[in-house]
Amino acid sequence: MLDLMTTRSIRIPDEIDALLVKAAEDEHISVNSAVVQAVEEWTRLRSHRARVRAVTAQVMAEDAALLDRLADA
Repeated sequence: MLDLMTTRSIRIPDEIDALLVKAAEDEHISVNSAVVQAVEEWTRLRSHRARVRAVTAQVMAEDAALLDRLADA
């Protein structure tokens, strides 16, 4: 299977770039690999947070009466 890639230019502050380069060196990976890993982790975290918010809203809606009673206890 052919892996498709996109080339993208980004602007980041020098301080963050220095942190990125250091982290990549510490992990013995390229800066590109470090950026890909960071974006993958960030997107997984965003997806997880969205699922948690949805489940929390569902619990709040379905158990509103119970939560009210617990608040009064």
